[in-house]
Amino acid sequence: MNRGTILWILFIFFMTSSFAESATKPRTRSYRQPAYIANGYFSDKMVQKGEAMQPASVVKALRSGSQGVSGFFVLDLVLVVGGEHHFKVDILDQEGNLTTRLDYPPIQVTRDEPLPMYAAVGTISGKMAPGLWFFKVYDQLDRKVWKPLGTHAILVVTPGEQSRPDPDRNPGNGPKD
Repeated sequence: MNRGTILWILFIFFMTSSFAESATKPRTRSYRQPAYIANGYFSDKMVQKGEAMQPASVVKALRSGSQGVSGFFVLDLVLVVGGEHHFKVDILDQEGNLTTRLDYPPIQVTRDEPLPMYAAVGTISGKMAPGLWFFKVYDQLDRKVWKPLGTHAILVVTPGEQSRPDPDRNPGNGPKD
């Protein structure tokens, strides 16, 4: 046998053995972050349904107010890594200034299969000026580094502004002809 044939045989042997090894190893999922946002939305009121509180409606804008509760920020999260998850949401005004923070109690995830879902509701209260507001969501796994999960935005309008119809839109039927 010449040297080229021996090299080909060794190459095929190593490729076959590495393929067999990878096929017999249990597959572990490799996620880029410990949790993902499955859904995030805003509601103007919550209602009691059985033993749980649920959003009464989903809104695309909140009304500005001087006091009290303006609305709720609802997050549905998929927890893909076991351990202690701690979530926080930084609320930023239109200029990007941190105005307040929603801080959720840490939760312990003990298993990775099936993927646990977690619902978090934060109360939005206080005076919010009309304009666009940003909600930056973070997760901290096992008290390590805070990882950003995503940013949501909501428009805050003056009380009469939300109900005004948009003359350029015809809801449900697409653009006007």
